[in-house]
Amino acid sequence: NRALTDFFEPGSTFKMVAAGAALNEKLVKLSDTIFCENGSFSAGGRVLHDHHPYGNLTVQRVVEVSSNIGMAKLGMRLGETKFYDYIKKFGFGQLTGIPLPGEVSGISRPPSRWSKLSITRIPMGQEIAATPLQMAMAYAAVANKGVLMKPRIIKSITDPNGRVVVEYPVTMVRRVLSEAAVKHLTTALKGVVGDAGTAAKAEVKGYSVAGKTGTAQKVDPDGRYSHRNFYSSFVGFVPAEDPQLLVMVA
Repeated sequence: NRALTDFFEPGSTFKMVAAGAALNEKLVKLSDTIFCENGSFSAGGRVLHDHHPYGNLTVQRVVEVSSNIGMAKLGMRLGETKFYDYIKKFGFGQLTGIPLPGEVSGISRPPSRWSKLSITRIPMGQEIAATPLQMAMAYAAVANKGVLMKPRIIKSITDPNGRVVVEYPVTMVRRVLSEAAVKHLTTALKGVVGDAGTAAKAEVKGYSVAGKTGTAQKVDPDGRYSHRNFYSSFVGFVPAEDPQLLVMVA
């Protein structure tokens, strides 16, 4: 079951974690601006690029256009320890406990094992590996007003007469974000699916969709990031204001 046995560098879908953490800590508001260095930012001895040369962007636009540099700067504002706390809160690097065989925990290294580059690269979904189930769960925490839930396969079992024999309860794991932070984050994720965002094709007529795209470079046999092979994904929930359905496509 590849949703829980395979793990990958998520890329830009992981930007939700940095954005949500910064909003939850009240370090930024959606309307605050971040200078995105016109597409080229030197940090940790390496240059980080955006796919377009952006200047000043609001935090909301950083999410909508998926600016690597804007996210790196949010990560730097959070700091290594605080950011790692949120990575753990969202459930990365841990088993979800889903009652299916073969689940792996992915890879999430503690700050003591980060390089000078890590605080600028992990916010954009590099140097971390997650299962599709973990990514879906993290977004479900946003859809659930900031509460991370334990995944279930079966809601209940009934006998031939319709009487409930076994019921599997809804289990809350922990609160990750405040409801106020979730409201702002959802606004930004709705913008991603708008005409000015990176996921306009995920728009569903008659519904408001909130979500995020991810395009992560795969690793070539020589250990370097590929410029030809990518892991593409999208995670989203609908309706954005009262979520009933969450989908991850990879």
